[in-house]
Amino acid sequence: MILIISDTKDGHTWAKALVETGNATEWEDCNAPFLGQGDKRVKEALIYLVNEGVMVHKYDYVWIMRLLNERYKKKDDLFFESIQSYRDYVATYMQIDGIASISTLSKYYSAGEGTFPDWTFTDTKDATERLRRINVAQRFLAFFIKGK
Repeated sequence: MILIISDTKDGHTWAKALVETGNATEWEDCNAPFLGQGDKRVKEALIYLVNEGVMVHKYDYVWIMRLLNERYKKKDDLFFESIQSYRDYVATYMQIDGIASISTLSKYYSAGEGTFPDWTFTDTKDATERLRRINVAQRFLAFFIKGK
């Protein structure tokens, strides 16, 4: 029989105790960091966007950073002081692969102007690409707020 215990600090304690007392034969630790509710929602939304093919380019993660920074404006943990802190959040803390390098993210972040959803971009005049980028943020926001 396989017993699934929630991935929380208490869950890890229970799993270790079951193995130590002989009530379980093994315990697999995923070594993932403990994520708070907001972080779990961010991760679920990012994974959803990747699986749905919304994240076309590795730099598309930067539109999520821009959106979060506009919405949270230093009021919350979802405001990022730098591209480095955001990339660390997604790649290391969230353990999501496929995000662009810091230099690439910086290049695209600085190309954005205005406030969501009226963003414009200095690196492209293509209206379809502008709408695609806005749609990445819009889809993230919809999933983050409402879920699937």
